[in-house]
Amino acid sequence: MKRYFALFLLLVTVILQAVNFISPVAGTALITSSFGEFRGSGNRGPHFHMGIDLSTNMRSGVPILAAADGWLVRVEIDDDDIYGNVVVLEHEDTTRTLYAHLSKFSPKIDSLINSVISEFGKKRIVVNFPAKTFFFKAGEAVGYSGQTGEAAQPHCHFEIRNADETFCYDPANFIEIPRPREASFTVKSLVIDSERYTYVEGKTYPFKDPYPKIMLNVATALNKNVIGLKELKMYFNEILVYDINFGEIPIEEFNNVWSVYSNDSISDGYSYNAWYKLYPDRGTSLVKTNKFPELGRLPARVNVKIVCTDMWNDEFVIRFVVERR
Repeated sequence: MKRYFALFLLLVTVILQAVNFISPVAGTALITSSFGEFRGSGNRGPHFHMGIDLSTNMRSGVPILAAADGWLVRVEIDDDDIYGNVVVLEHEDTTRTLYAHLSKFSPKIDSLINSVISEFGKKRIVVNFPAKTFFFKAGEAVGYSGQTGEAAQPHCHFEIRNADETFCYDPANFIEIPRPREASFTVKSLVIDSERYTYVEGKTYPFKDPYPKIMLNVATALNKNVIGLKELKMYFNEILVYDINFGEIPIEEFNNVWSVYSNDSISDGYSYNAWYKLYPDRGTSLVKTNKFPELGRLPARVNVKIVCTDMWNDEFVIRFVVERR
């Protein structure tokens, strides 16, 4: 069974890589939020960020481009929902892309959308289109940047989903996003068994039985902004015991943020602090390795290594020691 499941995952990977996606924002767009980040407010409650945000320099009206050739699947008209105004395309490999917070739609469909609004008003409207009715070429505008929904500033929110929209995938794995020169990994703070510490490489920290409950406030700093990580792997005495990976998130886990983030995390549109929980708390598919049930009683002194991977797949290693007190 495991062999067949591995073959299935390989097939899915090959299919997803069959389409060459381009950035939905022309030029060298700065990323302002990464996939899987914590979101703590909104109409739908605390949730994962299911796409990436690309800067439009806080300007509305910037063309948002089709990331690949595709057919229009649906349009969502809603100023109050998290996503605001939305366009969804389906591509040749059956993957779908979603473009959110739009101020207005492509001229190709704008008159149709306006007629729908004039009939039904500004309440939430979802317009599903028959297959292969409206075609968009890669690089053609599907709409224009805005801040409809819960966007604090105008920008492009971009998602890549599977055919039946049950999974979202990290768009950074499919489009080229240059690493800004100023990007730097930062460790803001460390918590062990509810005690907060300043992280010092190689330092020894106390822990209690049965194992240390470790949380990290870490991020990639970009000028005044910070973005989340792609993966965190924790090792005890060089043995991998815990692995959180944000490569894909099932839609059904949209609100399951407390499985990997602590309730000290903050995201209000203007400040962002994400506390990653590196111990089992509740079930999630984002945890790829969990050996805590097999650990038994840890030695009195344990060397901890945490490998943090950013969205550009650069790795940064955190090292310290925990000692039972």
